Amino acid sequence: MQTTASKTAFRMPYAGIDHFQGEALLYGDRGDFSAIFKLRNPVIQYGADPEPYTAYHNLLLNIIKILGEGHIIQKQDIFSRTVYHPEEATEFLQQKYGEHFAGRQYTCITTYLTITKHVKRSAFYVHDAKALLDFGQQIDKLFDLMQGSGMLPQRLNEQQIQQLVSRMLAMDFTSPNIVLDNMGANDMELKLGNRTLRNISLINTDTIDLPETVGTYTQRQDGRNLRDFPVDNLFFLHNVPDYRCMVYNQLIEIPGQQATLNKLELKRKRHSGVPDPANLICVDDIDQLLVDVARENQLLVHAHFNILLCADQQKIGKAANFIEASLFQQGIIPSRNAYNQLELFRTALPGNGIELKKYDWFLTTSDAAICLLFKETMQTDEDSDFLIRFTDRQGIPVGIDPADMPMRTGRINNRSKFTLGPSGSGKSFYMNALVEQYCRYNMDVIIVDTGDSYSGLCRYYGGKYITYTEEKPISMNPFAISKKEFNLEKKDFLKTLIALLWKGADGQLTQIEDTVLSNVLSSYYYEHFWLDPGEQHPKRPAKLDFDSFYTYSVDRIHEITEQESISFDLDEYRYVLRKFYSGQEFGTVLNEAADSSLFSERFIVFEIDNLKENKVLFPIVTLIIMDVFLQKMRHRKDRRKALIVEEAWKAIASPLMASYLLYLYKTVRKFWGEVIVVTQELGDILGNPIVKDSILANSDTICLLDQSKFRENYDAIAKLLSITETERRKIFTINQLENKEGRGRFKEVYIRRGTTGEVYGVEVSLYQYLCYTTEKPEKSAVESYVHNHGNYRDGLSAFVADLQASGLTLGTFCAKVNQSAQEHN
Repeated sequence: MQTTASKTAFRMPYAGIDHFQGEALLYGDRGDFSAIFKLRNPVIQYGADPEPYTAYHNLLLNIIKILGEGHIIQKQDIFSRTVYHPEEATEFLQQKYGEHFAGRQYTCITTYLTITKHVKRSAFYVHDAKALLDFGQQIDKLFDLMQGSGMLPQRLNEQQIQQLVSRMLAMDFTSPNIVLDNMGANDMELKLGNRTLRNISLINTDTIDLPETVGTYTQRQDGRNLRDFPVDNLFFLHNVPDYRCMVYNQLIEIPGQQATLNKLELKRKRHSGVPDPANLICVDDIDQLLVDVARENQLLVHAHFNILLCADQQKIGKAANFIEASLFQQGIIPSRNAYNQLELFRTALPGNGIELKKYDWFLTTSDAAICLLFKETMQTDEDSDFLIRFTDRQGIPVGIDPADMPMRTGRINNRSKFTLGPSGSGKSFYMNALVEQYCRYNMDVIIVDTGDSYSGLCRYYGGKYITYTEEKPISMNPFAISKKEFNLEKKDFLKTLIALLWKGADGQLTQIEDTVLSNVLSSYYYEHFWLDPGEQHPKRPAKLDFDSFYTYSVDRIHEITEQESISFDLDEYRYVLRKFYSGQEFGTVLNEAADSSLFSERFIVFEIDNLKENKVLFPIVTLIIMDVFLQKMRHRKDRRKALIVEEAWKAIASPLMASYLLYLYKTVRKFWGEVIVVTQELGDILGNPIVKDSILANSDTICLLDQSKFRENYDAIAKLLSITETERRKIFTINQLENKEGRGRFKEVYIRRGTTGEVYGVEVSLYQYLCYTTEKPEKSAVESYVHNHGNYRDGLSAFVADLQASGLTLGTFCAKVNQSAQEHN
């Protein structure tokens, strides 16, 4: 004998959708009506700051107070497992970046807030125009309140409401097309096609197994760097395994306060009349509740929380066990009464909390109930057309604006950046990723490097890679300027340069020496630009270069010292500066014009590693390169500019250079530009007043790689970088999360724009990694392919294809390529 399950049509709990004042209202079949908002929880996951949890808690408390009696608040946080679909890209490396992440699974959190108004009714529903008008005014207040708190509320229209209801019925929030399967119900779960849906009620209303105290957030107790880290009370929802979709359904009903208090008083009297320990505990609980209501002016509310878990049949048990175990660790024992699965599912439909039975509500204060509302969200793309992509903490690309939007909103006052990361922390990797994306925009990039970190990227973009050698030194002519360019700032730069030539990087000018050099520079350019060219002036410089300035200055200083009877060591000045005269030791450095093509080149790397031990030339060449950047910046007003100074910045971080550095930062700010200083040594920044007063004071963005090596000295770093305790907590989560599974190699970076920062992952495709790599064997192997194929892109593609076909590890493959190259040479 074969039995068949009974079939019943699913009755929708709605009368329909109507409109009031141009906005959609969802009507229940009992006459109640609801407004629905899509919003964003304002607390960012791993934000490290407890204050936003409390602020959001107070906001939700205000929402309850504004609405008052006769309303149900239904907040639904929907966790969907979905796959990443990259944006279309036309540029080769960005295409490979998208392909690297395409199809990667991640969690998407969407939040809806439904406000339902009870209606007074007898046997028949009677329309109440005043109640509708009052509701509309309250909803407008709530919208303004949420908008002002960064929740980005959007009121759902008729079509969006219908779609939300359909997606709830299908438990599918990611597919483009919604398919409603037949639903099968039993005592433990529901069947939706080939998926299973299980409702887990957080609270057993018969026992109310909750912790004695609950706050607006909790603190993690696992791991050294995450201990006492503030997280949401339901933080574990981020980590539930093997589900397809999950809805945390949170319902709060605001009953009539006086009637509820009267019922409590009656219940207290009944229990106090029977001398039983259980009754006495109940009396104590009621007393405490009444005290909270009276003293703290709290509202009494009915609350219900349940998790709708949708997964494949064979996986739902593991996911449900994880949730129950996590709740138990929070001091919450979920309800085992699973017989009303369909009933609970119906009440999770938007605006249908009114169907919830009395035995599924529990009475508490509004403060306590809101503690169990989920408050976190994930990082999302910022609203800007200038986005740099890194990954969020789960490994999905997210776009941040490092400059424009923070400037517009007042978060930062300049675009310049300071980057600190010890050796091996991924500093060069991060900088390459940043520069590559800068090149996607209308930006010129000049890099002063001492470690061959950018050669791959420079070759890929066809930029200029200029290496200093004795045979081919980097030469400039900073004295050759136009009449229009000669101003106080330019004069100060040249004075700094002359002082550097004379005194060295660590020297200083006396007040007399400073004044004399200023006068000499003024008269040098005055006689060249402003004296009548028709008259004969034996001292007029015919050509602007170091040679003519040197000759002119020696004579002019002699005149000044004779006339003013002042002390100036002219012999030392003449002797030291003479080595930069043509034909002398460094005669080519300051007398030959820079390559004019540099001013139109988009990507230039000055590799001066060969100079870093030369105490004379290292600071001079660094300073001159910076001046080339300033000239380029002035001429190319229609584009962004970035000057990136790696370890070479140490050459100019001296008191002599302080005024020039301030001038550089002040000027770059005016011309749509930024300076990025990069360092790895702690000693470079601690105790260096130039770093503090010139570089850090003018860098509103701080980028920090793994700081664990600096942990013992971090008080000093935190003070220097103005890092708060909250930001320090974030910083020490770098590379510490269990978020490595299913991802390529990556390192994390903390980027603080203004006073607050976020941690991002620097994860790229294999193609980009090979372009960025600073490992000599890898770099050499790639360069062999590039040489054989004639251009970087084709060489890179062939390298990756051969590597994948070989089945070898990257290290072994590179060794074979390099060995083969040596044999052929």
